[in-house]
Amino acid sequence: MAGSRPSGDEPSVHEPLFFLSYARPHESEAEHPREEPDLFLTFFDDLTQRISTLLPGERPGDLGYAASAVAPGQSILQALAMCHVFVPLISPQYFRSRFCGLEWSAFRKRVGTRDLALHFVPVTWAPVEQADIPPDVLEINFQTPRQGRADITEGLYSLMVDRAPGSDYDRVVRNVARTISEAAREHPLPAGTPAALRSLPNAFRAAPTRLRLRIVILAPTRDRSPEGRTAVEHYGPTQTGWAPYDDRWDRTLAADVKTVADRLGYDPEIVAFDDVAPALLAGTLAGAPTILLIDNWALLDTGWRDQVAAYVDPAAKRPAWETFMVVRDEKDPQTRERGADLRAAVDETLGASLQAMQTVVQHAASGNGPRERFPSHFSTVAEFAAGLFRFRRSQ
Repeated sequence: MAGSRPSGDEPSVHEPLFFLSYARPHESEAEHPREEPDLFLTFFDDLTQRISTLLPGERPGDLGYAASAVAPGQSILQALAMCHVFVPLISPQYFRSRFCGLEWSAFRKRVGTRDLALHFVPVTWAPVEQADIPPDVLEINFQTPRQGRADITEGLYSLMVDRAPGSDYDRVVRNVARTISEAAREHPLPAGTPAALRSLPNAFRAAPTRLRLRIVILAPTRDRSPEGRTAVEHYGPTQTGWAPYDDRWDRTLAADVKTVADRLGYDPEIVAFDDVAPALLAGTLAGAPTILLIDNWALLDTGWRDQVAAYVDPAAKRPAWETFMVVRDEKDPQTRERGADLRAAVDETLGASLQAMQTVVQHAASGNGPRERFPSHFSTVAEFAAGLFRFRRSQ
């Protein structure tokens, strides 16, 4: 058995146990191609390593195939014709990908009348509403063997913040590895003929519409900074130029949240607080789940603090899908130095609203945790707001 995690020239492919199908990042995310690890392939590596422990004598590099191209090449077609298990990384974005839909169709055609649940082993990358799952996918009963797995409700992307042995992520990897190794050993698929993907139907042709997620950024700018905040390199000419983390002044928070929101399957709308404050406070913005991202330093500015206080005031009776999240970098020297003042400003302005939140959302929205936890925390707040908005629309 031989497969690959391809890079550069297309490798030869013989008989991988599994084919990892995932939605490639949009071209807009390619502006900073070296800034973040490819978490899809991190999961692929972890999974092949775990399978290798279940199948002694097999090399991890020979066990699976992860397609990295944005269009079908010969190695992808060959891997689909030879693999025994198809592992789709389910997300709203996955079901919008034409190439993923073609990969699904190619493997589905090859499985034929066999038990589909033995050869399709889906992993939830980001949660998907049941109503948004394409009909051709619903024919596969894959819920029962995944019952209780943390990725179903949390999404693997959020779980990857903790990859330690015994973590929820580690347990998902173990479960998937065991399922793949058992299926390949006990129910091997006969090799097929590489399909011409473009001749196949897209299994996801009834793709769901992306839900708009409004992200409002409240942060100082180079022209307006609270007294005592001299680290102007964190800020840009507008509020969306804010780069909060001390180790990455060249990476704005707007770029981070766009990447996370897009991978969760939302259509992110990122705006500066000062540009929308009147409409936001008046409640006249078009309805959409909304997250106000607040630099804790901005709350030392009395004007901004008063506006935030009005935004979270219960008397304003704002929809529950309009919420907020504090962002701070504990590694920043000035933030550590003024820590007491910054926390006092947060407690005075937002303390009551934080206390009213569900515990998991409260922790995510409070600004606790290092940069590494920001994607997970933002995902929690975003999913909370979007879930409430969807519930309102279903009434």
